[in-house]
Amino acid sequence: MSDRVAVAIADHAHQAAVRLVPARLRRIYVPSAYSPIDRAAVILVGLVCGISQAVSPPPHPGDAWMYWTADLAHLYPAHWGVESYIYPPILAQITTVLHPVGWQVFIVCWTTLLWAALAYMLGRYTWVFVALGIATVVFPLPSAAGAVLSYALIGNVQLLIAAGIVVALRGNALGWLPGLLTKVVSGIGLGWYLVRLEWRPLAIALVATAAVSAVSFAFAPAQWGEWISWTLNNAGAPAPVAVEPVPFIVRLPMSAALLVWGARTNRAWVVPIVVGWGSPALWLGTYPGMWVGAIPLFLEPRGFRR
Repeated sequence: MSDRVAVAIADHAHQAAVRLVPARLRRIYVPSAYSPIDRAAVILVGLVCGISQAVSPPPHPGDAWMYWTADLAHLYPAHWGVESYIYPPILAQITTVLHPVGWQVFIVCWTTLLWAALAYMLGRYTWVFVALGIATVVFPLPSAAGAVLSYALIGNVQLLIAAGIVVALRGNALGWLPGLLTKVVSGIGLGWYLVRLEWRPLAIALVATAAVSAVSFAFAPAQWGEWISWTLNNAGAPAPVAVEPVPFIVRLPMSAALLVWGARTNRAWVVPIVVGWGSPALWLGTYPGMWVGAIPLFLEPRGFRR
């Protein structure tokens, strides 16, 4: 039997086997990394983690607890500390409004939301970062290896910011809101639109941010003044934890060059990397929590060519 005949027979057998399994079942049992089943599994784990956190005694998830207990009457400390609330007032205003539902309901919903952000960005690949996080506890790995799982468990808003950037670069500029209203330096990513001369999404992001901020300011103008004052007074203060050894004065031009290159060559995946690397005070090993947003944009680079 010739090789050509053997290949033809094998191909025919494969096609016959495929036809025996309905397309719907094939999608269920051999899903893509971003199938509904994979994403639902990640969200379910997030829900279980949230419930576990809700019924567990203190200490509570550090960052989520900081957001929840932020005191609008005394929002900003004199000096920058590890557990200091340093964002614009709006996040604290939102959590204060939610106080009637109680901490338990809040942490279940918040943790589930962060894992949903992971499900959206990573799908099945979430388990890679879960494994890395566990391995970081067991073995002496760099802290960066466990940053993604750590952020998902301590309740840091960074995963929501990263997911928002993915949403924005896929066509909905409102995805910039979580970042611009909390970790405002994430606005460096808006340079993507400047380089590409895409004024409409840039305007949507800025106008929407200004509108939400105006509403917040209307309710508490003094808090916004305190935040601006605190930011200016602590701009040159040393970070309360270890930071990356590469100084900001070096990382900033690196980030700008990468952003320009990515924008000119239709590589949107560089934007989360730029945002994660371009933070003025980059805590040691924390940037992977933003860099994960590059993965879906690299795997599915749709909508960026002109």
